[in-house]
Amino acid sequence: MLWQFDVVLLSLIVLCAFFTIGIKDLLGAAVMFGAYSFLMCLLWTEMGAVDVAFTEAAVGAGVSTILFFAVVHRSSRQVRPRRRGRILYKGLGFAAAGLLGGVLLYAASDYPAWGDPNSPASSHLSPYYLSRTLADTAVPNAVTSILADYRGFDTMFETAVILAAGLAVLIILRLGDNRPAAPVRAQAGRIADGYEDTIIRFIARVMTPFLQLYALYVIAHGHHSPGGGFQGGVILGAAFILLAISYDLELVVRLFSEKTALILANLGLLIYAGTGALCLLLGGNFLDYSVLARIIPGATAVTARSHGILAVEIGVALAVMAIMVVIYTNLVSDGTYEKGL
Repeated sequence: MLWQFDVVLLSLIVLCAFFTIGIKDLLGAAVMFGAYSFLMCLLWTEMGAVDVAFTEAAVGAGVSTILFFAVVHRSSRQVRPRRRGRILYKGLGFAAAGLLGGVLLYAASDYPAWGDPNSPASSHLSPYYLSRTLADTAVPNAVTSILADYRGFDTMFETAVILAAGLAVLIILRLGDNRPAAPVRAQAGRIADGYEDTIIRFIARVMTPFLQLYALYVIAHGHHSPGGGFQGGVILGAAFILLAISYDLELVVRLFSEKTALILANLGLLIYAGTGALCLLLGGNFLDYSVLARIIPGATAVTARSHGILAVEIGVALAVMAIMVVIYTNLVSDGTYEKGL
């Protein structure tokens, strides 16, 4: 890549970051944050980290921006100015940021040089992962094998964190809520009402099955190309969110109730942990997929690891999809919508 392109891209990223912090209009800040995420997607792509770019596009520039819009819609669009102590608060903020930045720069001075072939990561871990991925797991995509196999224990707890985040949103929105149940449609001007526009609804209805089919492809084909359970799950969740935005939330809740979503979220994590537990029952280590060859017809110890990766990726996709839908439906309805159905 041309270095001029890198300079322009990094400059735009820094500008978006400053505008996101400085804009008083929260909706504008959400838009700028979405632009920041999209530029980061381009940066990851330019660096060759296509899987990370895929995740940034789906989660950062996509669903996260929609969730920010939902939060702004149910709260306030403008930041309330502080009449007293603004200079003091800003001074403390800059001092804290400067102190933290100094600590990070000091710590970074001990890091190996950028691209140093003699660094521990380059001399031990990376060569093994890149050279042994296909032979160990029958998975050409090294990123997928690292996330779901070599460090599968860590990824399982990342999935648990996603489930905990969804449950935390429900608890926060419903804590101390004694309001009477009422359908959101009865409240004028709510984002949950959707848009009564024939063109928007037609396009959404046509796009939804293709989005879902593409999401299934991303999940199933994450072994061979950028993708996997996290990205596919976000795309599946985005398909339901698209229906909620273009039609109304009631349609999505009737098709995908909160009870169903929570069952699927827990089922996804159970599939992941259950796969590891099955490996223990078969005499192997936790998440040691090679022992699954004993129960998978025609599988070897290597191909069984590939099948095990696919199983946990499906579990991740279910959990991520369900939590995305739960968070969105509760944000736009103040956590009371399903009570009024």
